Formats: sequence, C-alpha cells, structure tokens
Amino acid sequence: MKLNFKSVFCFALAALLAVTALMPACLSENTYTKFSRRALDIFDTEITLMGYARTQEEFDRAFDDTMALLRRFDQVFDAYNAYEDLNNLYYVNRHAAEAPVEIPEELFALISWCKEQWSRGLRSTNIAMGAVLSIWHTYREAGLANPEAAQLPPMEDLLAASKHTDFDQVILDAEKQTVFFADPQITLDVGAVAKGWAADAVLPYLKEHMPSFLISLGGNVYAGDAPLDGRANWAVGVEDPRPDENGGGLMYRDIVDVHDLTVVTSGDYWRYYVVDGQRYHHIIDPETLFPSTKMISVTIICESSTLADFLSTTLFVLSPKDGLKLIDSMEGVEALWMLTDGTQQASCGMAQYLRSLKNAGGAV
Repeated sequence: MKLNFKSVFCFALAALLAVTALMPACLSENTYTKFSRRALDIFDTEITLMGYARTQEEFDRAFDDTMALLRRFDQVFDAYNAYEDLNNLYYVNRHAAEAPVEIPEELFALISWCKEQWSRGLRSTNIAMGAVLSIWHTYREAGLANPEAAQLPPMEDLLAASKHTDFDQVILDAEKQTVFFADPQITLDVGAVAKGWAADAVLPYLKEHMPSFLISLGGNVYAGDAPLDGRANWAVGVEDPRPDENGGGLMYRDIVDVHDLTVVTSGDYWRYYVVDGQRYHHIIDPETLFPSTKMISVTIICESSTLADFLSTTLFVLSPKDGLKLIDSMEGVEALWMLTDGTQQASCGMAQYLRSLKNAGGAV
C-alpha cells in the first residue's frame, strides 16, 4: 500500500506531539538518558520509540529488536503481499477456502480475539469485511495515483461483496491452529486491529529492557512507566483533525496525561482520497458500505492496545449515543469523540486524563 504525503505528515506529527516539553536528557541519578528513533517501513506508518537507556548502544539494540518484532507482525498480517515460507493473511485469503490452512501463532491469536468480539455482539468492526474493504482499497489507491480521475466504487460491486462478510463462515481449529473459509468468497482484513495487537505484543520486551518508554505506531500510542525526568505521566497529543479549518495554528486539540496506558485514535484524516471535492476515508460502515460520516475522530484510552484499536473503529461507526453506552458498560475504558459539527463528547472518566477537562473541573 502506498503512503500519501498527508499520511506521512500526520504520522510524523503524532510522534512529535507525544511529548509537550523538552526535558533534561541526562539523568545522572540513575545514569539514564532519553533517546528516540523512528522507522518508516513497517505497518505503512511512522513508528517512533522513545525511551530511557544507559547508553545509545543499549537503546539501539532495544529499538532494532522491537522493529524486528513489528516487521514480523507486519508481514504476518499483510493482506496484500506474499512472503516466502509464510502462511500470512495474503496466503490465507487465497487458500483457506480450499482446505484448512495452518497459520502462524500471531495470526491465529488475532483472528481468534476478533471472533470473540463478534460472538459478544460487537460487529461494527468486522475483519471478515475484506471483500468490501479491498474494493475501497483499489479505488482509493487509484484515486491517490491519479486524483483527477478518482472515482467511487459502484454500489452494485459493494453490495455483491457484502454478501460474503459473515464471520461465522471463518472456521478456526485451536488444536491444529488452522483457519478454513466455509464461504469461498470471504476474505479477511485485520487493518482495524493489527497495529494495536502488535503494540501489545512488543510490550513484554520493552518493559524488560527499558525502565520507561513511549511507543507510537501512527495513531496508536502506548505510554509505559512514568518518564524518568520527574513527571508523573507522559503527555500525548490528540491531533486536531481539521487544523486548516480551525485557523491552522494549533495542530492538536488537547493533551492526555497517561502512564501504563494506551491512547489510540481513529480518524477520517489518516487515509482518504477525494472525489468531486469530497473526502472518502478508510473506515467503512458495514450498514452503508461507505465511509462512516457520524464523526471525525475517536480516541480511546485503556490498558490494551488491541482493544483500543478495535473500539476506536467500532465507535467511529456507531452513533455517539450508542458509543457512549458501550463505553459506559466497560471497565477501565474511556473515549473522546470529535463530532462532525466540531463539538466534542467524552466519557465521564476521561476527565482524569484530558487536560481541557481537568482545567474545566471535569465537565463533559
């Protein structure tokens, strides 16, 4: 998948806003120094790791090992490219209707987790919508390559594809670690959860090798233990989805102060293309088969990046009322919505993290 310039800029901006002030780099009391590095070739996004280590060499080893893990997950979850000797998602989508396919542990775990959410009735985020999403992907890529010729997918094509999105037709065998498609035309797309799952998967390594760190995978940020510069929390910026429309000054709407938590945002400004002056983003409503128009962005704070990734997409598709009802039913999960009319809505517990709400006395 190609990256457009705006996506690269947004991802870089998200990383830059992860902290709001430059703090002393060298902490003599623990002989730790804060380092930061970025990678651009994984998960079609910019990945930033910021953390404390005793030496540059120590940090670089941790960074390289973390990127190696993430690169592995990127290949396993890739629905568009094949890799030698790897039964990744691309391979699964082409062969799982023929016979059960044995798949890597990471892919089996992620599909199983998503199937659990489906069984619980959380169906607004459906990784079995690959047939529909691939159509939008094709038209979006063509529109980005040739903006003047950009077109919308024909509704008849989307409707035909939507008949092959029943997750119940994806059969898993935990003992053999295989997946089989009972519907030969179904395909999977794990883009709504892959980065979150990958972030969770590298946490044990990072926590073992760094006393404190922050990792950002595009709109997915995990803040570890409090930074070693005296602050109680990491400061993570919540981007302004429409900086040009809001005066072009501040590039973020707010700041959340967190540690040992993840902050994940889904928005209509991450991946989109324009047709006849209107933007069409990548978050598709399974009911309309078109990009959801209920809001501009959703930010989730909780302990699990996988859950946060899943919920940020789910709430983007649900109405604000239904989304708030869902969040209120869950423990340890908070949300911030930026609605299409420019207003914000936040769950009650968001006041403990969001600076604007703390300054306003916790009003929501």
